[in-house]
Amino acid sequence: MNQTLILTSRQLIQVLLKRRENRLIGGTNQLLFFQCEEKKEKIRRVEVDEDAYHADTMISAKEDVHKMSKFSVLNVVKKGQLFENKTLLKATFEICAMKHNFHYEVIKTDRQLWYVRCEDNECNWCVRAECLQDSEYFIIKKYVGEHTCAPSNKTKPGRTASATASAKTIGSLIMHRYERVKKAPKFNDIIQIMLMDLGCIPERSYGKIPKYLHMLREANPGTHSSYEIDSKGRFRYLFIAFGQSLRGFNRVIRRVIVVDGTFLKNKYKGVLLVATAVDGNSNLYPLPIGVVDSENENSCEWFMRQLNIVIADDHHLAFILDRHGTIAKALETVYPTAKHGICIHHLLNNVVTYYHGKGLVGLVAKASKVYRIAEFEKIFANVCNISPAIGKYLRDAEVQKWARCQFSGYRYDIRTTNPAESINSALRSPREYPIIPLLDSIREMLTRWFYNHVEKNIERRTEKDKRFAVYPVSDGRLLVRGDKIDSLVDLDRRTCSCGKYNLMKIPCRHAIKAGFHVGRQPHTLTDLFYTTESWREAYHESINPIAVPEDAWSMPENVVVVNVLPPESRKSVGRNRKRRYETVEDKIRS
Repeated sequence: MNQTLILTSRQLIQVLLKRRENRLIGGTNQLLFFQCEEKKEKIRRVEVDEDAYHADTMISAKEDVHKMSKFSVLNVVKKGQLFENKTLLKATFEICAMKHNFHYEVIKTDRQLWYVRCEDNECNWCVRAECLQDSEYFIIKKYVGEHTCAPSNKTKPGRTASATASAKTIGSLIMHRYERVKKAPKFNDIIQIMLMDLGCIPERSYGKIPKYLHMLREANPGTHSSYEIDSKGRFRYLFIAFGQSLRGFNRVIRRVIVVDGTFLKNKYKGVLLVATAVDGNSNLYPLPIGVVDSENENSCEWFMRQLNIVIADDHHLAFILDRHGTIAKALETVYPTAKHGICIHHLLNNVVTYYHGKGLVGLVAKASKVYRIAEFEKIFANVCNISPAIGKYLRDAEVQKWARCQFSGYRYDIRTTNPAESINSALRSPREYPIIPLLDSIREMLTRWFYNHVEKNIERRTEKDKRFAVYPVSDGRLLVRGDKIDSLVDLDRRTCSCGKYNLMKIPCRHAIKAGFHVGRQPHTLTDLFYTTESWREAYHESINPIAVPEDAWSMPENVVVVNVLPPESRKSVGRNRKRRYETVEDKIRS
């Protein structure tokens, strides 16, 4: 027979907790418990059946709301279970209903009772919870956890709360999980709390920079990294170039580098500078990255000088930039011998924005991508005749920097800064992280750029050359007729009078036809950068993570003693944008 005791609600909970603690000494901690709060009001005595309550059924959201929600999802909620308050009780079953796609209706609710049942009147699922006297705790008096309604009812979306109710529920759960959270936490408060819970505290992240860079160099031989602080010890610049990427670029990657910057969206802002190449299969090949306080002359020149340490100035090297003056000025200072080009998309955007040349955008774009100088001059003359102002602007922008056929070096098919902007887009979420998680996300991303589609270009051009006729001129030189113009192909020098083979270094349709005529396959006519062997060599080495836990890092004393402080926080007005503004050219294309 059950033993009946006369206990207050507070005494009952203390007894249950003590019983549970005694049993946990030799067992495992699988369930959660509440820490009861002192009540100021007068405690009245109630008659309680001690065996009707179990310490195992006590749920505490303050210790682990995530595990609490799993109880409802896994159908472990049972009769006799305690909840700290009614809000937590309702939140538990709201999550359960949304997880399992069912609806329930509230039959009765007040300060002492909460009774709900399945929306289907034929279903037996129901919950009845009552409030313990002189307490905010709710206990489940009745619970039928099995649904007997038709399975078709579960194909519909489950119960959802209104925006206000959802916000209150989430806010309550967070307040119970994190004791330091104030009432009604704001969106930014929640983000900062979650980041801190994951160890992503921005202030501490900057202090780890010297140690992180040291361990990164240890894990990836040949990696060059550097950082700079001001006189007060505050962070200014950072640079990382992985040795694996540098070795692949110097051996088998086309020597065209695209540089672009994008804003960081974390607490301390700043700018992420990205240098990117493109491999023989038109895949992005990330090179060094940098983090600077802002995109100004000093920061851009510092980044370029660090880049010059790992990639020397050379007349075979080419850079493609946007129209940002600070990067271009730094490039001219540090890389005077390399060839400099500008992004055609930014050029066209300026034509539309400042000269209202929407109708001429197509003509300017066509002039920028033709392969023969004679054809370019004809199109460009038409542009100047229609709008002398736009013609003057294009000449002032230096034609040899934006017209493919006028470029003094080799830029191949790389006409825009899209490669760097694509990496910036891929890092849209990590750009909100503190600096160390940001760098780790970039490191993880660098191993995922593998994709092969070079065969499509050759197959498409092979289909177009079927109607051509070939006439040998001399050894290795053939005349191809049947296209708009007759083309003279030199297979040994890898040139064609159409201009495409000269600039792209992939055989044009005339060169493919000429190669077939003398028994040579198209793959043998491509440049070294486009071969399978080069592609494999570029990705032969993998970029390694830091395989040692942070608490086991070993480093010299001169690295340990350095303390990097975060930069001064720059709070912008209004809500932070997640995506860039849509340009005029974007609107035209859409």
